Amino acid sequence: MTGWFPVALTMDVPAGTAAPARLSGKEIALWRGVDGEIHAWEDRCPHRGMRLSFGFVRNGNLACLYHGWQFGADSTCRHIPAHPELRVPGTIRATAYQVQERCGMIWVSLDETPSLSHLPEGEASGVRSLLVQVPLQTARTSLNMEASNWKQQDNCLFAVHEPAVGLTMLHVASWTVAGQREAARQAVQLRDRLEAIKETVLA
Repeated sequence: MTGWFPVALTMDVPAGTAAPARLSGKEIALWRGVDGEIHAWEDRCPHRGMRLSFGFVRNGNLACLYHGWQFGADSTCRHIPAHPELRVPGTIRATAYQVQERCGMIWVSLDETPSLSHLPEGEASGVRSLLVQVPLQTARTSLNMEASNWKQQDNCLFAVHEPAVGLTMLHVASWTVAGQREAARQAVQLRDRLEAIKETVLA
């Protein structure tokens, strides 16, 4: 899978917190340090496989809930509570993904060097995210997203990603306060229309 995908709204991951996300079946841990920087890692602690999204932010690190191993912003293990004097080998690290914040959304790419030119620009605010029970390509076609996973329409931004096969997450944002209500209304209408079409096809 290539390109940038919006996996959450910026406002859904406040400073000093962690949250889970899914991208094409991959479990992702999103976390934000107290400095406001966002990170996206594989949602699995290298130690025992516990979900890092269950963890907590401490001293600028993400700490695993299970045994408290702490990982720094560069994804390397910085501290093991059971062995506080141990100099932790640099090879112990979480798997980090490329992540950017644009237009009130958190964008993740599984590519090693994705192009930033494929991301939207501007100071939009995230409005809401909706689960749509249709395949990603169905949603993209309906929104005329042929070359990317987002589309700007008037003062609204619509963006999509696939949390799992057959499902689509629709994220909406707006550049204006007045447009926020309209973006939310259009998102609900789009979800209902797409799911109604699916029900008609299956009937």
